[in-house]
Amino acid sequence: MEELLLYIQSRITIGSVIEVLIITFVVYRVLLWIRGTQAEQVFKGLILLLFLAPLSAWLGFTTLNLLITNVFTWAFIFIVVVFQPEFRSALEQLGNNQLFKDMLRKPSMDFLQNDVDEVIKAVGNLAKEEIGALIVLEKNTGLKNIVNTGIELDADISNELLENIFTPNRPLHDGAVILQFWTRRIQAAGCLLPLSDNRDLGSELGTRHRAGLGMTEKSDAIVIIVSEETGQVSYAANKTLFQDVNPEMLKQVILENFTLKDDGKNNTWFHKFWEKIDGSKKESTGA
Repeated sequence: MEELLLYIQSRITIGSVIEVLIITFVVYRVLLWIRGTQAEQVFKGLILLLFLAPLSAWLGFTTLNLLITNVFTWAFIFIVVVFQPEFRSALEQLGNNQLFKDMLRKPSMDFLQNDVDEVIKAVGNLAKEEIGALIVLEKNTGLKNIVNTGIELDADISNELLENIFTPNRPLHDGAVILQFWTRRIQAAGCLLPLSDNRDLGSELGTRHRAGLGMTEKSDAIVIIVSEETGQVSYAANKTLFQDVNPEMLKQVILENFTLKDDGKNNTWFHKFWEKIDGSKKESTGA
């Protein structure tokens, strides 16, 4: 017994402890990621096969053991192909780690306040006139593939332009607008968004609401939706739809999502550089 304890003690090193902690954390995150998804059932099946493989070998079931071994050989390729959207979502969540979030895409508070006010003003006017609108606020997940489905604008954020884009019977009325607060630009208009896979949505919700929610299922963007039928303002975030929100509530949500917690340190070198360029542009144009 003493020899066994000495052997175990000799095998336990700082490196092995760290390795076990890392593996435990990875397994924990994987379990959280697959919970409630289709991958959960597949994972349970793999656990069953992991149990059956040594059991079949111990019982002498050669043919069964061979079949299980071959299944494991091709299982990785099968899982990657079938669950490609889930893997993509997981990698996006990894890339959206707070360390990366704080590196670039946080505008200064002054610029953010002005741009958010323009958006809120446009949304309020569109709601009063019961004009449908779909505005995507890009965060950390790049939306270049969505921008490519519409007409690229690269224009200043202004309530006049937003209202004009969504005016009925205009070419870009039915699509979505993509905004980037960190560059202070309207990237594109008339963009097509993926529809939500959520089957629990009420039948009263139209295509705009389903598209807005679907966008948040594929990215970390925030989507503002104005109903064409009722003028009601809603927003989608984190795969959840929040209906009938007032302008002040919407403004608070946007500021909370696009402002660093430490407001005194929310200017990275990139933003300082960008603001100098933006200021020089305005001086040269007399703005």
